[in-house]
Amino acid sequence: MFGIKKTGIAIDTVKLSTISFVLNGLGLLLNILLTNTLGTAAVGVMTLITTVFGFIIVLANGNIFVSTERFVSEEIGAGNRNFKSIMRFSLTFSLVLSGTFTLFSLFFAEKLAVISGDANIETAIRIMALSLPPAGVGSCIKGFFHAKRQVKFPLIGDVFEFSCRYVILMFGIIVFIPNGVSIYLLISIAMLIAEVSSCVFYIFNYVSEYKIFSKLPENNKRIITVKTYMKLNLPIILSGYVTMTMSALNDVLVPVALLDYHENAEKAMSEYGLFESIIIPVIFYPSFILTSLQTLIIPEIARANSAENHFRVNYLIDKLFRKTLTFALFVSAVLLTEGAELGELLCPSDNLAAKTLRLMFFAIPFIYMEIILEGILRGLGKQGFSTVNSLFEYVIRIGTVIIATRFLGFYGVLLSYYLSNILSNIVRVIKVCSTVKLKFNTLEYIIKPILASSFCVLTAKALSSIIFSGKIFSVAGFLLTASILYLIIIEISDRYFYTEFKFSERNQEILLKSTTA
Repeated sequence: MFGIKKTGIAIDTVKLSTISFVLNGLGLLLNILLTNTLGTAAVGVMTLITTVFGFIIVLANGNIFVSTERFVSEEIGAGNRNFKSIMRFSLTFSLVLSGTFTLFSLFFAEKLAVISGDANIETAIRIMALSLPPAGVGSCIKGFFHAKRQVKFPLIGDVFEFSCRYVILMFGIIVFIPNGVSIYLLISIAMLIAEVSSCVFYIFNYVSEYKIFSKLPENNKRIITVKTYMKLNLPIILSGYVTMTMSALNDVLVPVALLDYHENAEKAMSEYGLFESIIIPVIFYPSFILTSLQTLIIPEIARANSAENHFRVNYLIDKLFRKTLTFALFVSAVLLTEGAELGELLCPSDNLAAKTLRLMFFAIPFIYMEIILEGILRGLGKQGFSTVNSLFEYVIRIGTVIIATRFLGFYGVLLSYYLSNILSNIVRVIKVCSTVKLKFNTLEYIIKPILASSFCVLTAKALSSIIFSGKIFSVAGFLLTASILYLIIIEISDRYFYTEFKFSERNQEILLKSTTA
């Protein structure tokens, strides 16, 4: 659906998407189980603590996956195979950074536990700290395999990691939680075992690759010294730190703002828990296709950009825009039509999920486009702009949460998502189009997808109401019918109604200059 067959992106996207579909689906089921077992308020507290864990992991990781993937991809695009120095610097940097944060976490675990007010956090933090080095090394090698388009290794690694975490958590929730074992201790143990198992798998497969490329001559090396590596890597590290820091700050402020509005801790944490465990996962669940595609387009665009193949870059971006918006507007139409019914099925005890899923329909295209736009910007090497824009996005989101939640409660949180996603992603689109001199095709990107999506959901709604009875079968029938119609419509549209991408006169001049230089 999203691929360009000449480069095999379609095949790799299907592989990654299939695994993501299963893993994300199981993750959503786990969230539903946690919500029903512990209650929405308890899940809210658990989500808040997990955010702190995730924040430490990202700081210790240093965005090493993105930097390794991009550096190796640019070497391939330039026709070089200077992987040895890149991987040496990347792995060393990853171990030093993650080791530093491991020591920091072990040393301050007791103080962090005192701040949180839960003694169980101390042991959980110490166990979690041990997972930082294998997580960093695993991310580094995973980025290498993605750059080389050997997606089978990341796929198997993801399955290893998720399976370990999922099995341990499921078993623990059923057996240990009722006997008083801390959920935080359970999460940290699952995290450690999962990261170690996937890291061992990556190292085992990387060794055979290293034996091959380490013997190749290194010509025209761009990254020679530690100073050169850090100079190129610093914008990528900064981008990851800014995004995660602002995201963590937002996640902490949301329950605080809700508490200020309700003046009831259980009500505030209940809304926050429901939002994080049910609403957000459902909204992002269909985007597994785009997330899988993002990991593939970064090296693809980086290669083409490094080789100064401007036509290839524009062709990829045009197709990504068209396909992503077509898919996003379809999901948006589905939520507008059937979001309330879906929310009632997933969380019958609270109608907040049903209301929110329908209300979020308009933000879906902007949320989904961000995934692809960030991949494009990273591939183009616009990490500095990406960092500034992400900061701009979170400033709007946090500011809106602080101000609007005081008057609107939970709906102030929704407003923050609307404003931040819409404004920041309009800016991203403008930046991408201006950088590659691509005209935004309103007919192909917006009008046609809206017409196709409207036809799919209205037809599916009419058919499902006639054929199926009962809420579960009606919703399932609608989703299945709408999806089938969508696949048929886009296939017909691609074959008979799409005007193939062509360079503008300006882009033809750029291409001519780059080929004659």
